[in-house]
Order: sequence, then C-alpha cells, then structure tokens
Amino acid sequence: SVREYIFFNVEYNHFRDVSDVVDNEVRDRYEPAECECVLALPDSYTDDGEETPLIISFHGSGSRVCEKDNMIGGLAFVTQCINAGYAALDVNGSEPHGRTQGCFEHLMAAFRAYKYVTKKFNLSRQVLIAGGSMGGQSAFNFIGMFPNIVTAAGIFFPRLNLDTVDVNGHSCLGSWDKTEKQPATGNSPRDRIRVTHRFPTEEWCEGNTIGFNPHKIRSFVNADGEKVVIPPCPIKIWHGTADQTIDYMISVGYTEAVRRAGCYIELHLLDGVGHTTTPVMREELTMWFDRFK
Repeated sequence: SVREYIFFNVEYNHFRDVSDVVDNEVRDRYEPAECECVLALPDSYTDDGEETPLIISFHGSGSRVCEKDNMIGGLAFVTQCINAGYAALDVNGSEPHGRTQGCFEHLMAAFRAYKYVTKKFNLSRQVLIAGGSMGGQSAFNFIGMFPNIVTAAGIFFPRLNLDTVDVNGHSCLGSWDKTEKQPATGNSPRDRIRVTHRFPTEEWCEGNTIGFNPHKIRSFVNADGEKVVIPPCPIKIWHGTADQTIDYMISVGYTEAVRRAGCYIELHLLDGVGHTTTPVMREELTMWFDRFK
C-alpha cells in the first residue's frame, strides 16, 4: 500500500538570547516562527491501546521537509523502521532550505513537533533518535538538549564537528571550514553556520556554538589529555570508510571518547562505503531500535 505522510506546521519561539549586555530589564521575548513538519504512522498504528514507538529522524543537508515538493526529510532514513511498526517524525528547521546545522531554533521546532504529535496521536513520549550526515549533528544536539525524553539513538555518518578537530593525529575537517559557495543556495557551510548560530561577526564564535557542536557536548579532557564524552543514552553509529563528505575518523574518535567515559556506544564501520545509506545500515537500525521497545 502507498504510505500516507501527514504534513503539518508548528509555531515556536525563534528568539535566542545571545547578548552579553548587562541590563536590568526583561530581555526575553516571543518571536513567532513556523516550521513545516512530517509524520508517518505504521500500518499497525491504533488510536487506543499500546502506544506506538516514535522516532525523530533528522534529515541531512541534501533534503528537507516540504509537502509541495513531496519531500519527507529524515523519514527516508527510517522507512524500514516504519514498516516494522515505528512512527517517524521530522521537521524542516528554521531556514526555508532546511539546512539549519542543528541550531537552537531547529531543535525547538523539533521539540514543538514532538509535543504536537504525542498529544494528537497515540505515540510514546519516550523517543528514539535517528539522523544522517548534518542530520546526525542535529540528532546529537537534540539528545544533548532534551536527554529526559530520549531512549536511544542510531545515527548514519554523522557530522560531529562544526570546526576542524584532530582525532588520533588525523585532521577532520569541520563544516565551518568549508567555504565553497553551493549553487543551490549561493552560500557555503561556513555562511550557514554563521547565520543559524547567530555569530556577531564573520569570525568563529565559540560561545554561540556551545551545546550545538556535538564533538564538544558533555565532554572534557582528562588528566591524560584524552577526550571524554558522556552521552545521556546508548548510541550506535554507522559510517563508511570511503566517505568523502564526512571523515569516518571523527566517528572513530567520538566512539573512543564515549568508551573512555564508560558509556555504551557501538560503531559499525562499513568498508568501501561512501556517504550513503545501505541495506545493512537500514536493517541494523531497525534491529538496534528493537532492543529498546
């Protein structure tokens, strides 16, 4: 049967306080913004009885959520999971083209969409998180911001670093350092980060990326000079060793950092696979999420 996708809009507060001005007056305010969202329900869904498990699946930079163009964003990553009985949700984000680099507004729109669908449908309030590429970045940022509602995460070839970092002596290029203008939008990954994270100038602003640069979220450097990351839930990552878009070594380094904390993570490297999902990845994602039903 042809799957029905439920498109809807949510309103959220676009305001983010990044000012360091010292004053004695109310600085917060409400700046309404709308975001397009999409939900898929499995054939097994019912309005009563046992709740259907819900996946929030974040799209990468080559996709977005748009009913007019029949684009379903991150739901494309989890079609096998939907067939297996999971509901799935994604949001376009704070920019029309959907390339929001896991910024604060994107996460707030996703949270509003989560609140909407769990009130309207018989869905679990505890969610599973999926994503790929830049959507992996959004996924890790969502986990960091809303740890109390996340059970586990399964991520394909994630962007884990906004800025360039060294992993085991290997330089992993961050999206901030990609300056080539892209024909579709006329801007570069650096341009998008500067805008969506509200940098005050064209220079890197560390303060505005705190909480949104996954390699640094819940992290510290131990006495031996080693990176340690403490995620709030079990994680599994899939990454191809021939990926020319995101260096697989960043996933290797992240996995090592999580294991140093004594936290649970799995990493499946796929020899010769590029920046794409494979049947192996999609089947294992379903099996991974099945562990947490």
